[in-house]
Amino acid sequence: MKTRTTLISAALAAFALLAPSAASAQDTTGSSYVKETHGAWQIRCLKRSDGQERCQMYQQLKDSNGTPTAEINIFAVPADVPAAAGAAFVTPLMTLLQAQLRFQVDSQQGKRYPFAWCDESGCIVRAGITADEIEAMKKGSSATVGIVAVSAPTTPVNLKMSLSGFTAAYTAMQALNPPLPPAKQ
Repeated sequence: MKTRTTLISAALAAFALLAPSAASAQDTTGSSYVKETHGAWQIRCLKRSDGQERCQMYQQLKDSNGTPTAEINIFAVPADVPAAAGAAFVTPLMTLLQAQLRFQVDSQQGKRYPFAWCDESGCIVRAGITADEIEAMKKGSSATVGIVAVSAPTTPVNLKMSLSGFTAAYTAMQALNPPLPPAKQ
């Protein structure tokens, strides 16, 4: 339960980074900004009141017509959490929640993740990413995020997630983030 609570807390912190403001935000506590870009991935950071930054990876996912449809945030988790990183997917409202979110790297076996909640920003999936999954993304070329719209329950929408720059972005995110305190206190 503590692991789930930690991932929930980490996911909520991740959403604070979803809408970065101008580069001048680097000096403003509580403002997020794009610090770096690696291929298809942005490193978005938030300056905290203690002067430290928390950074995460971000990518906007588009449908086959190029319309922005969803987004993924990948973020650091405490070392005692049984995941190498956390992920938060944000999909549109009117996503068929019972169909769950499907995630697949290249042609590997995919996974399904349940939706946690919906709010005005969209419907959210929280996921722990294992070290093996991180390695697959580092070696892969693309991933597919599958969702289903309420209005078309028999037609899945497959969003391509580029893995271009993933390794560099993941390495940068790890280097930029100070270690997190243990989740189990």
